[in-house]
Amino acid sequence: MSESSGSRRVALVRASLIFQLKLLADGLRDFFLVPVAAVATLVGLVRSGEDPEREFDQVLEVGRATERWINLFGSHEPIPEAGQAGNIDQLVTRAERMLQEQVRRGDVSESAAAALAKSLDALHRRLGRAP
Repeated sequence: MSESSGSRRVALVRASLIFQLKLLADGLRDFFLVPVAAVATLVGLVRSGEDPEREFDQVLEVGRATERWINLFGSHEPIPEAGQAGNIDQLVTRAERMLQEQVRRGDVSESAAAALAKSLDALHRRLGRAP
């Protein structure tokens, strides 16, 4: 396996894992927003006043903010007021830096990356493709 091919494969695995994390976060957000939006709608219908959509609009605003924070397809800039937790990408980057620092200090074995590459090679061989 060439150095370029290996680093591209690691980058692919990284991108896939981050995307899976974002899909999970997006799904959880939707799971919670469904009942919250229904309750907000009912509250707006039952409550008297000039602004029956107020609660529902608040739910939409929360949805927009969490969509930007999750940044599922990478089309949003980090939320400045959220600081270092401006979006999931920033949190993943911080976690990677911490892990790299631990590897550099010898706190975590570098054999994990070699084991991953070996597993990917075995999978390719099994599928009849060149690694």
